[in-house]
Amino acid sequence: MKKITALSCLALLGFSLLSCTPSTVDYYTDDAPLDFALSSEHLKILQITDLHMTYGIGYNDQRTLDLIKAMAVQEEPDIIVITGDMSMSPQGPSLFSQLYRNMDRIGIPWTFIFGNHETDSNDYSKYLSRVQTSATLFFKVGPEMTDGGYGNFVIQTTFEGNPFYNLYLMDSHCEDEPDFPYDHFSTAQVGWYTDHAEQDALDGINSIAFMHIPLMQYTEYEDYTLVDGAWGEAVCNQGVDTGFFDAVVAGGVTKGVFAGHDHLNNYSFMKDGVLLAYGNATGYNGYGTTPKGGRIIEIAADKSLTSYVILDSEVL
Repeated sequence: MKKITALSCLALLGFSLLSCTPSTVDYYTDDAPLDFALSSEHLKILQITDLHMTYGIGYNDQRTLDLIKAMAVQEEPDIIVITGDMSMSPQGPSLFSQLYRNMDRIGIPWTFIFGNHETDSNDYSKYLSRVQTSATLFFKVGPEMTDGGYGNFVIQTTFEGNPFYNLYLMDSHCEDEPDFPYDHFSTAQVGWYTDHAEQDALDGINSIAFMHIPLMQYTEYEDYTLVDGAWGEAVCNQGVDTGFFDAVVAGGVTKGVFAGHDHLNNYSFMKDGVLLAYGNATGYNGYGTTPKGGRIIEIAADKSLTSYVILDSEVL
């Protein structure tokens, strides 16, 4: 959720000053990709975003969990990617644990990145301490880097032992004090991505990238023909362009970028050979009347990428 009154900004600012600072506990990991073996030469991803679980699994929270399960059962993705704002509540860590159990019960591999609201009133450590060994969760915090946040890592999918496609998961952080614009990738994160993309190019591996807060380039949608979806509100993009999109274009291996954050936008368009796409807001506690749902991303055997939105009316 992004619609914040001036009074709310003042209240949340106090939380943000505490919760957006790094934890004193070291949760950082190595930088090795997570290996994900595919059963066929095809990759299908269900992107869900902005669940905004709030009230301790109240009516709308349960609807959100039911929708996730219904989309998973119908679409049978290889992996589910949650692009942030899993919760927006003082009970966030507890709600995260309930979401965790729900995803494990669905039984489909999944991963996540943080949004800008998990840490409104809780430190990242409250969430990370709840990450346990799981047969279905593919997640790691990734290496420590300057202003890099928590959760910059690569999932390398393989088929019959050979690299197939890479997924980049990146932390776009939370609000940025003192003026409260949305935060942005640090130059260290862009450098981290660039180093990996250069190696991908040498190895002949394409990729897609996931984040919560959209890049500044998402504001250029009016200059291009939309591939799918629709515009519904002003783009609340990362506050500073530190060169990530330029690095994507220069690298030539990342074919799509997928974000969340703006609940009323679910469009996608091509810019400089890269698909810039929003997921579809999934959580019933989020603002707006746009139908809830998700986004399907498919990579074929020839490595071509297709993507489309699915809505709750199609699965419930």
